[in-house]
Amino acid sequence: MRALLAGHCSPRALLLAIAVAGACLLPAAAGAGVSNRELVEVTDFDSLGVSPDGRFAVFRTVRADIGRNSYHLRWHSVDLAEGRVRDIGSGGDPIYLDPGSVQPEQPVWDSTGRRIIFRALVDGAVGLWQAEVGGEGAAPLLVRDADIEEYSATDGGRAIVYKVGPTRDEIRRAEAAEYDSGILVDSSVDLSQNLFRGGSINGRMATQRLAGYWFIRDGLLWRSPRQQRRLDLATGADTPVGSAEVPPAVTLPSQPPPRQARSEGGDVAIASWDGATGDLSAVLRSGERRSCTDPLCRSMRVSAFVWRPSSEDVLVTFTDRERRQSLYLWKTNDGALRKLTSADGLLSGGRRNMIPCAVSADAAICVGSGPASPPSLHRIDLETGERKVLFDPNAAMRSVYAPAVRYFRWSFAPGREVAGVLLRASTASRPAPLYLNYYACEGFLRGGEGDEWPIPALLEAGFAVACINAVPSTGPQDAVEDNRTALEAVRKVIGEFSREGVADPSRVAMGGFSHGSEIALWVASHSRLLAAASIASAQIEPGTYWTYALPGSDIAGAMRRVWGVGAPDQTPGRWRLVSPALQADRIDTPILFQLPEQEARRIPELFARLSGNATPVELHAFPDEAHIKVQPRHRLAVYDRNLDWFRYWLQDFSDPDPLKADQYRRWHQLRARWKAGSTAVSSASGEQGSR
Repeated sequence: MRALLAGHCSPRALLLAIAVAGACLLPAAAGAGVSNRELVEVTDFDSLGVSPDGRFAVFRTVRADIGRNSYHLRWHSVDLAEGRVRDIGSGGDPIYLDPGSVQPEQPVWDSTGRRIIFRALVDGAVGLWQAEVGGEGAAPLLVRDADIEEYSATDGGRAIVYKVGPTRDEIRRAEAAEYDSGILVDSSVDLSQNLFRGGSINGRMATQRLAGYWFIRDGLLWRSPRQQRRLDLATGADTPVGSAEVPPAVTLPSQPPPRQARSEGGDVAIASWDGATGDLSAVLRSGERRSCTDPLCRSMRVSAFVWRPSSEDVLVTFTDRERRQSLYLWKTNDGALRKLTSADGLLSGGRRNMIPCAVSADAAICVGSGPASPPSLHRIDLETGERKVLFDPNAAMRSVYAPAVRYFRWSFAPGREVAGVLLRASTASRPAPLYLNYYACEGFLRGGEGDEWPIPALLEAGFAVACINAVPSTGPQDAVEDNRTALEAVRKVIGEFSREGVADPSRVAMGGFSHGSEIALWVASHSRLLAAASIASAQIEPGTYWTYALPGSDIAGAMRRVWGVGAPDQTPGRWRLVSPALQADRIDTPILFQLPEQEARRIPELFARLSGNATPVELHAFPDEAHIKVQPRHRLAVYDRNLDWFRYWLQDFSDPDPLKADQYRRWHQLRARWKAGSTAVSSASGEQGSR
């Protein structure tokens, strides 16, 4: 849902266009340059680390495999003196985080600086594994009857401190016992998901509970005590540290907490933002406090920072409104802020802007990616800013994928700006159908925020694609005000690109995930700008309010704070304003819903009301998915269907593939019913109706 209620969002493009012939586009073979399958199977990077002496860097590659419906995880090392990259072993099977992503695993170094230790899921057990930077395979270090949940190095890499909870057998037996006896429903039980093993935890489908804040989830026994233990790497001695402790519930802070980064020697860098002003400072182990006085440091653009080893310098990452990143070195001893490099996209430790690069005394190791540039690994010299590509597993895609990329920023109201990026086929010359995605435009724009809409295939089919970064709120979060602002921003983007001859304003489609799905439905219900829409997330509706209103739950309170709604009988006017279901009679846009199963269970009223009208609507639910769809086969199915949906409604194109005959039969029926409804309404009012 909404960004600042980020239980699902944090704990919360582009090929050749087909020539235009009049108002219609000729059929294209979708993704001939970059197929949807290739897009799903792009190689990503995570879990970056640098050895204590700065000689080696390690990283993990993550590549989806549609055939296995899983991911290949491989650890690699790079000799930073020679530039040689080695595959040093498997990372095991993927562990899925509840919002819908693959869990990164931070490598820790032993005392030699030539061996890393990491968590891995192998044969159903999450244990500690090890790999040599010059080796050819990973080996188990410690596998217990309980999954290892946290780990870190201590004593200069001579020991590992780790944490375990209940055993896997204890968890399974507790789940089975609850299944047999019936589940006691309280505020921790989400009745919209499968109650028995309804979500993935540590690589297995497990029974889940809401853990205290918004939709953050954990396992059934999440409140069981956790025991910290110490593993001596020389002797193998494995001993408990202190007493077992019950983990606290997740709570919402009164304001965004400051982010911190600690150096090896105990110095702490702190970045804060209160909604109006920011601060970047350092508290040295001596107690001295130093502040960055550069205006950049007082803005909300600080997205990541990390200490340079054996120094008083901090590497700071700034992100602009177009989500382009720049790296600066802040020398805390004299206050200087020196720019190293900038990118037309991300220079981070992974797929998100807030993940810092890994840093040695001489260089930063970063994942570089841009709107039309899939991820690659870079070395950035901390003195000269020189940038060098270390590893590029996506070079083949990069060589064939070269759309035109243009960043934009326009004022549309006093003090308000809309910013984002436009992608077009390099040969595009006429007004094209326009696909809009609203929320966040970060890194490689394969499928927009939520990764649902195949941008390369849309470009090849003749679309222009505009990704719009959400307009920042100027005060306390208010969903209605945010939605109204977003509508005006969308209107501005469509208007500007229409005036420039880039877009055909009669053929605009919009896709939305989470907060972006709210915006897409608001645009559909409060304007006539859209010719089709695709929605990837559930909406706030009166019918689901009571599911989350049990005593002890914070979800109903969050609904009141952000959307301004209470019980439906207490705030009926506000519900009428914010609920898409209660505005279904205002929606005349064909809408495709592709939702995780548990979220599909939260929109029956909206779907039923739209289905009862003439509005073309179709709903697909994907089992065993959280908020973001993570299974590769589901991702491919979503890509293919979204492409077909937009081409059908904006280009009048039906794929001749006989395997899709039933799909188009349904859509033809939806369109015939829609047109008949329009004709009836127009005839009753004495007007000529057409669709």
